[in-house]
Amino acid sequence: MARTSRSEQKDATREQILEAATKLLAEHGYAALRVAAVAKEAGVSLGGQLHHFPSKESLVIAVVERLSARVMDLAVQEAARANTDDDLAPISKSAERFYAAPEFLIYLDIFLSVRRHSLIGEMATKLLLSQRAATEALWTPHLTDRGVGADDAVLIVRSLWALSRGLAVSSAGDQGKAGNRAALDFVIEALRRTYLDGRRKKLKSA
Repeated sequence: MARTSRSEQKDATREQILEAATKLLAEHGYAALRVAAVAKEAGVSLGGQLHHFPSKESLVIAVVERLSARVMDLAVQEAARANTDDDLAPISKSAERFYAAPEFLIYLDIFLSVRRHSLIGEMATKLLLSQRAATEALWTPHLTDRGVGADDAVLIVRSLWALSRGLAVSSAGDQGKAGNRAALDFVIEALRRTYLDGRRKKLKSA
C-alpha cells in the first residue's frame, strides 16, 4: 500500500479545516465563527489549524476563494452544456442556480458581515468583480453567435445575472421563487423581442 507523503497529508488536513469552516459558516454564520470550533469540527489541534491558517481572516479568505472556485466551475459546466437552439433562458437559469447555491449564501453572509475596507471585505469585492467578468466572458459568445453586438451582449448577460442576484437576495421561500421566475421570464421575453427577434427579421429581409 502506497504511503501518504507529507505534502499529501498537509493538503488533506487543509481540506479538512476548510470543509469544517464551510460547514460552520453555513450553520452559524460569519459572526459566530470561532477558530477553536473549526479545529474541533475538523478533528485537528488548534495549533495544527493555526499552522495552516494563522488567523480567522486567513481562514475565511481561503474558504471564500474555495467557494468562488466551486460556483464558477458550475457556471463553466452549464455554459458548455447550453442548448445552442435556445438564447436567453440558459443564461438566466445558470444565474439562478449560481445565486441559489449554498456557496453563494455563505459568501453573501460574509460579504455583508465584514467592513468593506477590511482584508476580507476587499478580497470579497475583488472576487465579486472577477466573477462578474468571468461569467460575462462565458456567456457573451452565446449571444454574439446569434447576431447580438458584443457590447449589447455584455449588457444582456450583466443584466440577467444582476437581476437574478437581486431577486435571490431579496426573496425567500417557494412563493418568492415563483415570483422570481415570473420576473425573469418577463425580462427575458422583453430582451428577446428587443435584441433577438428584431435581428432575425433583419437577417430574413436582407
